[in-house]
Amino acid sequence: MGQETLMRDNVRSFLLFFLCLVCFLPGCQKGLGEKELVRVNDVSVSLEEFREITERQSLEGKLRLLKEKDRRDFLENYLITREVLYQEASKKGYDKNKQILAKIDDIKRAMVIEAFLEETLNKKGDVSDSEIQRYYKEHKDLFTEPEEIRFRQIIVESEPVMQEVLVKLSRGESFEKLASTYNVGKYREDGGNFGSIRRGQLSPVLAQFEEAAFSLRNKGEISEVIKTPFGYHIIRLDDKRGTALKPLALVKERIRYILESEKKQAARTAFVKEAKSRATIFINEKLWTEEEKQELKSGGEKNTVKPEAEKR
Repeated sequence: MGQETLMRDNVRSFLLFFLCLVCFLPGCQKGLGEKELVRVNDVSVSLEEFREITERQSLEGKLRLLKEKDRRDFLENYLITREVLYQEASKKGYDKNKQILAKIDDIKRAMVIEAFLEETLNKKGDVSDSEIQRYYKEHKDLFTEPEEIRFRQIIVESEPVMQEVLVKLSRGESFEKLASTYNVGKYREDGGNFGSIRRGQLSPVLAQFEEAAFSLRNKGEISEVIKTPFGYHIIRLDDKRGTALKPLALVKERIRYILESEKKQAARTAFVKEAKSRATIFINEKLWTEEEKQELKSGGEKNTVKPEAEKR
């Protein structure tokens, strides 16, 4: 019984909405044809046309039109408003403006071409699992995480101070404590923690420093003294992760997208080349040569124009 009541309410709501559209538009009740939804001056829009317009909206736009109120707002504030403004603009001749018509023609040609190529080359971008696996094997470097280390450093401004630090380290004093005591600048914070880096991440000026850091093999190992433009350093390795190849499952869709794009572009290029070969094309080389000369002349004249200050 409850479901029947709900169905009756839904039908009643739809009928009320439909009647609102047909009967309560301002100034539209009179003289409308049976299939006319709205008329703006002499331009008529049918219910079918209204539905087609709503269907052309984006997914987000369609979601906004689920409620009756929103559909009514769309009718009055988009469709009717657009038609009223188009008619006003047409009265001023904008619908015949050459620049606007040229832009419309450009857009039309682009849309026609894209629709045609999309359908013609539809299956040309299909990629098989075997192609994905082959690409994965042949391009492992693209899917390999680079080596990464985490370390601390002690950095001081002079060699004598560094020797003092090394003596204390040899006596078993804490690396973190010595970093907090001796380090210059911000590196005193958090016991000289430098954080994590990957190979090639540091500036070229620190190439020797980076190489020393990545040459450390075991956790807790301390480097020799390294001199850079910033001072004297020693490094302690806290953690190290070697290179790792990402599993195929994680990168499969990325590879599919790469291969689809490549195949579609190749198919498009081949199709265009073939289509051109079938067409009869003439270029007026004489006219083109004159155009090039004119362009060069115009460019030369532009380059010879002197600023006002130089003219004076």
